[in-house]
Amino acid sequence: MSNRYRNEQKYLLNKSDVAVLKMRLDAMMEKDPHVRDGTSYLIRSVYFDDLYNSCLHEKEDGVNFRRKWRIRIYNCSDRVIHLECKEKLGSMTHKDSITISRADVEAAIAGNIEVDKNREPLWNDFVLQVMTKGFRPVTIVQYERVPYIWRPSNVRITIDMSLSSSELFSKFFDEDLPVRPIMAREQDLLEVKYDTLLPDHLRQVLSMRHMINTSFSKYELCRRMPMQAF
Repeated sequence: MSNRYRNEQKYLLNKSDVAVLKMRLDAMMEKDPHVRDGTSYLIRSVYFDDLYNSCLHEKEDGVNFRRKWRIRIYNCSDRVIHLECKEKLGSMTHKDSITISRADVEAAIAGNIEVDKNREPLWNDFVLQVMTKGFRPVTIVQYERVPYIWRPSNVRITIDMSLSSSELFSKFFDEDLPVRPIMAREQDLLEVKYDTLLPDHLRQVLSMRHMINTSFSKYELCRRMPMQAF
């Protein structure tokens, strides 16, 4: 197993357990420095898939190795924009990421991008997916994230709330993007990412009575509940 892959575990939690968990984590871990007002930030990603929806079907079919392409922004801002390719190998994950411009995003959504030998390999890999496999935007995934980090063991624990989706790609940067709620109101998603071992003290903190282990993908959920046309 390549050491570039990390463990990833997901759990569904009810709101009361999330409140308890936040108090525990606030006392033991630091917040990601990018949070707004010291609490959370809004993540919005536009995902791409080919003409056959291969990324979606591979997830549903449980294919052991798969890749997803997305463009991600934070708090509806175009100051920091990432093109990301997330690989999944069993329960392990790896993410490659580069910074791109708002013009790149608009061109990618329109399908009007070209290989450029002066750009990063990841950009040109994405361009080839668009040109040869017909990759196009298929859904916007949005949620509020409370992120915690434990630097000594490179552990990242996040609580994702208010998952919603949209297909209004032309409004990707709009603060008032119309979205459709996806998850049940009383549920949030806990994600735990670490390299090799999760420290015992964090494992104990994360032990909640009503935790439900899940393998669901936010992308998959949003694709299966498409937004009605406005």
